[in-house]
Amino acid sequence: MDSVTPHTTHDLRRMLSACPPGRNGWRTYENTALATMRHLFVPPLAEPIPQARTYSGIDRRDAIFPNRVVDTSTPWGLLRHDLSARLIPIEFKNYERDEIGKEETNQTASYLKNDMGRLAIMCCNKLPNDSAHRYRNSIFSEYKKIVLFFTTAHLIEMLDMKDRGDDPAYFVVDSVEKFLIQHE
Repeated sequence: MDSVTPHTTHDLRRMLSACPPGRNGWRTYENTALATMRHLFVPPLAEPIPQARTYSGIDRRDAIFPNRVVDTSTPWGLLRHDLSARLIPIEFKNYERDEIGKEETNQTASYLKNDMGRLAIMCCNKLPNDSAHRYRNSIFSEYKKIVLFFTTAHLIEMLDMKDRGDDPAYFVVDSVEKFLIQHE
């Protein structure tokens, strides 16, 4: 993975906004979004493991954030307790013309093995389509796994939270609760 080490949230905002969609910008988007999430969540989360592969090499997750927080009075501790979110897989989707749909949602959910937990995040340059939203409802109904969809705008909103001195992990907790409220 190419390293992206911006020094300020301003740099991250600018870089996120400048990522070209599609094939030409996928690596830039992935590196910048991962650097943003690292800036937002490490610590208390441990350093992310980029391009994490299963033993056989069949599955390759874009990144996994280890969550070793057990204090349930904190956002990450609450997510670990409620969703067993010990290892949080992150997938990055930077599509131009194609929609982000059911297939991408299924791929992300499939990375949630029992010992990892039941929370995954898909960072997207645009909001996934309606079939993706309906399919993640089915995944939750059947397996109790939650796939959150965070757009570039959401990442920038969390950077704004951090700049104000707020904990951006509350955005994650709020997103889980919003999903649970909307689930049908």
